[in-house]
Amino acid sequence: MPPKNSEVVVTSARLATVQTERQNWAVYAGLVLTMFIWGLAWPVGRLLATNLPPVSIAAIRYAIVVPVLFAILWFREGSFKINRSWIPTLVVMGILNTTLYQIFFLYGVKYAAASDDSLVIGIGPVLIAIMASLILKERLTWTKILGFASGLAGIITISILSPNTQVLNRPLGVTLVFGGATAYALYTVLLRRFLSKNRADNNGPQQSSLSILTWISLFGWFFLIPFSLIESPWTYTWDAGSWLGILYLAILSTVVGYFLYIEGVSKIGAGRSAIFGNLVPVFGVLTSVFIGENLSPWTAVSFLLIFAGVLLVNRQVKNSGS
Repeated sequence: MPPKNSEVVVTSARLATVQTERQNWAVYAGLVLTMFIWGLAWPVGRLLATNLPPVSIAAIRYAIVVPVLFAILWFREGSFKINRSWIPTLVVMGILNTTLYQIFFLYGVKYAAASDDSLVIGIGPVLIAIMASLILKERLTWTKILGFASGLAGIITISILSPNTQVLNRPLGVTLVFGGATAYALYTVLLRRFLSKNRADNNGPQQSSLSILTWISLFGWFFLIPFSLIESPWTYTWDAGSWLGILYLAILSTVVGYFLYIEGVSKIGAGRSAIFGNLVPVFGVLTSVFIGENLSPWTAVSFLLIFAGVLLVNRQVKNSGS
C-alpha cells in the first residue's frame, strides 16, 4: 500500500529539520573554532610583543593581511572600486580598527599578562552599547549603566588582584587593552552608522562587507608604517618562531577568523553569532596557561563581573526590541 501524501510531507519535513540541525551544528562548530583562534591570538601576541617591537609586529601582520584580502576581493567580486566620498570615513574607521586597536593590543600584552588582557577585551559589547547611546542616540538606561559598572569592576579586579605578577606594568597593560576595546567599540558604532546610511541611500552603490573591511585594513595599515619605523625593527632578531606567530595572527586570526565568523552570521544571524564572542576571553585565559601564566579565583571573579555586564546590556537590547 503506497504511503499517503500526508506521510510523505511529514517525512520530508523531518528530513529537512534534521538537515537544518546538522547545518546549524556545523555553523556552531565553526564559530567555536573562530573564538578559539581569536582567544589563542592573545598568548601568541604576548610571546611576540615580549621580545619584538609591537607596532612593527602589527605593520608586518597587515602587510600580509592587506594583499590577501585584496586578492580574495578580486577573486570574488572582480573589482576594487570604492565610492570616493566614503574614503574619509573609511580612513577614520581604519585608524580605529587597525591602527589604534593593534597598537593598544600589542603594547597591552607587552606590559600585562595575555590572560588578564583577554578578560578585559570581553567588555567590548558593553562599550558598544554605551557608544551607541552616545553617538547613535539610542536610549541610555540604568541597565546599560549598571552593565558598564559591572564590566569596569571586573577590569579593576583583574588589574589589582591578578595572580600574574611577573609582568612589566599590569595596570598600564590592562589600561591599554581597555583603550583598544574602546577604539574597537567606537569603530563598530561608526561602521553601523555608515552601513545604515549607505543602505538608506538607494541611489548609491552597495559595497560588500569584504570590500569595506579590505579598504579599512589598507588605510589603517598605512598609519601603522611610520610608527613602526620609529621602533627601528631592523635592529631586532626575527626568527622562524616570530614569523610563524605573525602568520598565525595574519592568516588564521584575521583572514580565516573573519570568513568563519561571516559564514556564521549569514547562517544564524548576527545576534546569535555574537553570543559566541563570550568564548574569546575563556579561550584566551585557558590557552595562556600554556605560556606559563597563572589563574586564581580572582580570574573567575573578573570574568563573571565582565560577563554579567554583557548579559545586562544584551538583556536591555532584547527588551527594547533592537
